[in-house]
Amino acid sequence: MFAGGACSGQGSNAPAAGPAAQPEAVQSGDERRTNVRHQIGWLCLSMLTVTAQAGVVVHMAQKGAAGEQAKDRSVIYAQDGFLRVDDLDSQGRVDRMTLFRDGVVWQVEIAERTFQKFDKNAFAAQQGGMQARMQAMAATLPPDKRAVFEARMQAMQQKAIDYSLADAGRSERVNTYSCEVWRVTRNGNVSAEYCIAAKGSLPGGDELVDASHKAAAIAVDVVSAVPQMAQAVPPLYLLYGKMDGFPVLVRQISGNSTADETSLSRIERQALAPEKFEIPHGFTETQPGAGRAKD
Repeated sequence: MFAGGACSGQGSNAPAAGPAAQPEAVQSGDERRTNVRHQIGWLCLSMLTVTAQAGVVVHMAQKGAAGEQAKDRSVIYAQDGFLRVDDLDSQGRVDRMTLFRDGVVWQVEIAERTFQKFDKNAFAAQQGGMQARMQAMAATLPPDKRAVFEARMQAMQQKAIDYSLADAGRSERVNTYSCEVWRVTRNGNVSAEYCIAAKGSLPGGDELVDASHKAAAIAVDVVSAVPQMAQAVPPLYLLYGKMDGFPVLVRQISGNSTADETSLSRIERQALAPEKFEIPHGFTETQPGAGRAKD
């Protein structure tokens, strides 16, 4: 970013500074130029140091069975408003990568070396294709079964899922971070809890929350292309879009028990290369709805 400018050691197009105070003796032209170069050098060093601290990496671990050690389940990268989420397999290897950037959700399948692009147009086309396939399937059924099938499909499209999000009124602690619990209910039943740590308490919290807000906005915008899907979007996206912190603990709840629990295992500042938020070289684009080879 500094190529050809003052930080590269070449001449700068910036206007010359006014005369500085000379308490002892008037400096020569060479001395002034040397001092200016030193000042620019320190300025560039400071700017590079700030740049090196721009990114943040979050490791989320899944709670194991009794007596088992928790294992990293996902790794989240945030920098410059971009967000990347890596899903890990049981061996800790990246299985799927999801990128949120430029108004698009990119889903990358590592083993298949493929990726899919989800924006409003792609999402609408995918849903349209699914409806076309369902209609083609219905056309092959006998009249009585076709009527039942079409009635069920219409009911599914019209049925709205009742989601709500509320402060649970309690706090917990994950590692060294205090967090406030928010509860999600689905059709009147508690389905999940998210414990939100204030961004000021987290290393790189500002960067992480900013990228989360932008990722949530992208997700909401993409599904808005299909009204039925937009109505079914859980309030989690609203939580991510408005919260002034980050969920350091996530519980999926079934009935009266916790079905799954994921919590922050570590978080660190780290300078991330631009390639971290790009599609890996040599991967092939496939169309949404194509599925995975192992699905």
